[in-house]
Amino acid sequence: MIRQRALTTIAMASLLALPLAACTSSNGEEDPTTTTSQEAPPTADPADATPQERITASFEASDAAAADGWKDTSYIDDFFVPELAEKQRADDEERAETGAVITGDRVLSDWTTIEETDTTAVVEFCDDTSALEATKDGEPVEITNQRGESVGRFTLVKESDSEPWMIKEQGYYDEGTTCDAHFAG
Repeated sequence: MIRQRALTTIAMASLLALPLAACTSSNGEEDPTTTTSQEAPPTADPADATPQERITASFEASDAAAADGWKDTSYIDDFFVPELAEKQRADDEERAETGAVITGDRVLSDWTTIEETDTTAVVEFCDDTSALEATKDGEPVEITNQRGESVGRFTLVKESDSEPWMIKEQGYYDEGTTCDAHFAG
């Protein structure tokens, strides 16, 4: 069972997040069992970015905000639909109030496209946050509920070819679901 959580709720509590890959068969039809660990080069125009690239970019922006104490969270409107953006903004404001700064490298892997149409993409991936560290006033602090590796599942939507993919839902599988076991099949 997947718990749907807003990225913002998870960021400070478990510091987990996930990217996605767009995988289609050669005839352009979607292939829900396709997996890829190959990353496409970043694109200059967000409308040309794949769902995986958009997820990755959203995590990079969120991690940059965390490294600066969530002082600038303007990235939110670039990656999330309005309903989820409101939740993300509120969560980032709560994290900013803690005074903690989160740094380190997040590793996203095992990209799997579950479904992709012209307007919707569902992607699963492994989000490893075990190298993230928190400090407050320059002193190390414990990251509450940091799980290390977790399996994320994001749903993205796109209104037209001229618009970028936007994150509509983000969730993680229950704690104890390992990336190795989940993506072994």
